[in-house]
Amino acid sequence: MKLIRPLMTVLAVVHLLFAAVTALVGMFADGGLWERIPIVIVHPAAAVLLLVAVTGSGPVSKRMKKLTMTLLLVNIAADITLAALIAAGAVSGDWYLPLLFSIVPAAGLAYMRMLRTG
Repeated sequence: MKLIRPLMTVLAVVHLLFAAVTALVGMFADGGLWERIPIVIVHPAAAVLLLVAVTGSGPVSKRMKKLTMTLLLVNIAADITLAALIAAGAVSGDWYLPLLFSIVPAAGLAYMRMLRTG
């Protein structure tokens, strides 16, 4: 666990920076509102909660753990749905790009399951 926490912290920081940049770009992108919600709202919120949970001292509260895990699951589900829509041709884009957004949340979800609650 001593090796995993610093690694997860680095991943969470990189994910937050990437989510912030893509949220700014996503506000000006073409497409409908439903295509922008994961990029502009869900990704940054999940990244912030993951970073707070990872960098906190001591065990996280049950509420924080549940909220973070729920938002990470919503993040992953939205990315998979968007990738499927792109692959089906309903939305334009590269189908694999939304799946790249799911790598750190999936790792964060596994990490959150291992965390103790206080």
